Amino acid sequence: MPELPEVETVANELRSSVIGKKIEYIEALWSRSFDNRDDNLLTEQVIESIDRRGKYLILNLTRSFLIIHLRMTGQLLYFDNESDADFNDYIRVIIKFSNGLLLFRDVRKFGRIYHVHDAQSFLTHVGPDALDKKVTASVFKNSLAASKMNIKAFLLSQKYISGMGNIYTDEALFASGIYPAKTADSIKRRKAENLFLNMQGILKASIQNMGSTISDYRDPSGNKGTNQLYFNVYGREGQPCKVCKTPIKKIKFAGRGTHFCPRCQRA
Repeated sequence: MPELPEVETVANELRSSVIGKKIEYIEALWSRSFDNRDDNLLTEQVIESIDRRGKYLILNLTRSFLIIHLRMTGQLLYFDNESDADFNDYIRVIIKFSNGLLLFRDVRKFGRIYHVHDAQSFLTHVGPDALDKKVTASVFKNSLAASKMNIKAFLLSQKYISGMGNIYTDEALFASGIYPAKTADSIKRRKAENLFLNMQGILKASIQNMGSTISDYRDPSGNKGTNQLYFNVYGREGQPCKVCKTPIKKIKFAGRGTHFCPRCQRA
């Protein structure tokens, strides 16, 4: 599933491709992929800017908003020329511009494009972004201290901080030497600050590497990310820890496959 770095990479790429473009029409080839919740016509609206909150991409239009959640296998692919586009069986939504084309490809059909009148109201269930400047180390530490959830579930919830998924949660916990089942409120403040710094550093490094491609993720030009080449624990079950050589373990925890080093992240 695309997480914060992958969605930010998509946002960055689209900013150079579609800002200022006028929408001619949107066609949903699979009806559930496009959820129209606003009466404003999309025709003739212009994409004025692109934002992101957590794993949600926000296209700010002239009179309304398109909010895109890629979920597990969603991809946004941009083409300057319609003749270059690959209209395969997995294309769910077509966004046609006066010059150019944006295709929403989604193998598993879990992704959604929402057309809404007010983006903020739509995203009230999403916590502050993990890279928001308002989320300081102090704010993060206070949030941990007030929660009895285990730290893995806390970071995955999207309620307290948004954008972290399975990959970057496992990587941040390893970098901080924190066992995934440890309760948030039991993490000492110095270690909580270290987790905050590692979390932000890992997310920013992945953005520099254009995200992580495990299977389906591609940027709008169809390119894979390269951050998967630098994982310390995720996807490395049975391989030696890069720090202590102990084999990486994978367990089912917080409803997700969880990778960690039994020695570096002691229970």
